[in-house]
Formats: sequence, structure tokens, C-alpha cells
Amino acid sequence: MQKDDHIKQVNFFIVGAAKAGTTSLYAYLEQHPDVYMSPIKEPNFFSDDIKHEAIREEVKARLKLLNVDEYIKGKMDKSMHRAFIKSPDQYHALFRFAKNEKAIGEASASYLFSSTAAKNIYSYSPEAKIIIILRNPIQRAYSHYLMDLRMAVTDLSFEDALIEEQKHPVRNWGATSLYHELGLYYEQVKRYLEIFPEEQVLILLNEELRDQPADVLQRIYQFLEVYPNFEVSFEKEHNTASVPRNLFFKKIITVNTFRVKIRRALKNSFLKKYVKNLMFTKPQNEKIKPETSTALSVYFKNDIQRLSQLINKDLSSWIQKP
Repeated sequence: MQKDDHIKQVNFFIVGAAKAGTTSLYAYLEQHPDVYMSPIKEPNFFSDDIKHEAIREEVKARLKLLNVDEYIKGKMDKSMHRAFIKSPDQYHALFRFAKNEKAIGEASASYLFSSTAAKNIYSYSPEAKIIIILRNPIQRAYSHYLMDLRMAVTDLSFEDALIEEQKHPVRNWGATSLYHELGLYYEQVKRYLEIFPEEQVLILLNEELRDQPADVLQRIYQFLEVYPNFEVSFEKEHNTASVPRNLFFKKIITVNTFRVKIRRALKNSFLKKYVKNLMFTKPQNEKIKPETSTALSVYFKNDIQRLSQLINKDLSSWIQKP
């Protein structure tokens, strides 16, 4: 992919995993003066194996309401979470306001699962730096399920959602939730390690970011070669689990037009936070049933063990003891 000379090259990518902390990393790095992040957090441009016709209809409708084309042509002064950018011109336009920042990046969680994104990124920028953040796949799946509850994608129990989701005939990003497949990290990570030199790939764990965010950011600053002493604000939580407070609010959020118009009107104001707290609450039961956890642990065990050897990290805490 060629780009206009006056637009800076994207030189680092947060590639996933989904529900592992990419939104937090994006928000933290966006604060750094030496870093320019794509105003669309997840442009998904290099995942050219996404079957756009198979993307959930409610997602298509929501993206249409957001007017992605007009957004890219405009000031892009408010961030947008997700789009499916196919045009090279549109992708490059996302970075036209970058100035003298040393690190130019984006954070598309589909890039880890995609079978083509790694080679496409390497073709675009062989010297690009890759950040991968992984989460216990059982906790990742449950967090994904809680997001689906919040977005009114499902109203089933976690156990029933796991069963029902696997019945979907299209196993493609955006078509269904892929609770199981997205947590099979071994092959996903191996694709990047086989294509990019080891020194260009930084692998992090979600629990490291949760427990020691400042230390993790120091590692990222060193990796990206940006000013090391910048302190970000950790006050705001990002993309935390929440569910609709009642049936009334659940019905409201299923109406894409209403949901998008409220978000636009409130933007990032204090009132937006108030309305969000009014409509959503933390899940009443944030623990997975022991029998469900055991079954998922058995499912993921072999992949976790292979991943542990691949990245040379102790992941034994991810495997439930018999």
C-alpha cells in the first residue's frame, strides 16, 4: 500500500486481543505528546479477510449512522471507537493531522485474530512495532459476553450464550462473538512472531496492565522510543463491564438511532457519564460458574501451554487446577 509523502507512516500497531485492554492502552498512549493515535481507534484496515457482508446487521446500521465518510473528511477532533476502513485513501487520511510525534499508531483488535493482517502490516511497514496484549481466555470470553449483554446482542446466560454462539454458521470477525476462537492465542501470536523480528514485538498480559499500569507504560515507552518520564492519568476507567439496569433501558439501547443520537448529543460531557450511570450498572454476578470455568479451562488448556512456551511466560494461573 502506497501513501502520500506528506502523511506520516504508521509505525506501531496494537493488534489485540479483543477485551484484553487495547482500549485502555489506546487511551493512555493518546495522552503522550510523542504519540499520535488514529482518531478511529479500530479502523480494521489490514484485516482484509473480514467478510463485510457477514458483519452483524446492527453493527452495519450503527456504523452507517455514525457517517464514517463524513467523519474522516472532517476535523476528527472526537475519537470514534470502530470502523471498517477499506480505502487506502481513507486510512491515510486518519493520520493527516499527525505532526512531529515519534510514534504513529492505531489499535485494531481484529488484527490478532485475522489470518492476513500480520503479513499485510509487514508489507506496509516492515519496521513497524507490534504490541500484543493477552488476557486469560476464560476471563476474556466472559468479558466479551458482558459487553454483548450491554449492547443487547444477547440476553442469554453465559452458559447458553456459549452454546448458542457456536451454532452461528459464519466464523468470521464481526459476524458473531467467537467467544472460544478469539481466546485461542497460540496460532494468532505465532503469525506475528514468524513475520516480524522478535525485537519488534512486545507481548503484554492484561493482569500486568491491571496491577502495574505505570510499569507497563514504561516498557511501552521504551519499546516505542518515546519520552520515558511522561505520566498519564489513570483516573478514568475504560471499557469496563456493565449491563442495562432494567428491561426498559435494554429496549432503548437496541434502537441504534436513539443510542447514536444520545452519544453524539452528550459527546464527552459530564452529562454523558451521568446518563451512562443511569442506564447501566455493574453485573450483579461477575463470577463464572465453577463448572463453566472448568469446562473452558479444559478447552483452552493445550493452547495456553503451547502459548506459554512460545512467548516464554508463565501462564499456569490461566489453567484451573483439577
